[in-house]
Amino acid sequence: MSEEKTLRQLKEELVKTKNRIHNEQRPTKSRNFDYVGPDPNAVEKEILGSGDIPDVVLLPRKKKRRTENKW
Repeated sequence: MSEEKTLRQLKEELVKTKNRIHNEQRPTKSRNFDYVGPDPNAVEKEILGSGDIPDVVLLPRKKKRRTENKW
């Protein structure tokens, strides 16, 4: 008799191999407990005006929209 494997044995071996590979590559829990959101050490920078930059013409700043009287 030859050492040939049946189709069923090949499928079982394939499933076992896939499961082994999947189990080896499980994600680990992140132990990174850094802050979430904006950097607390960030310094607020002042926006330059149009007169501060030489030879540049800037558009005027957008005005805040006023809400209508909803009553």
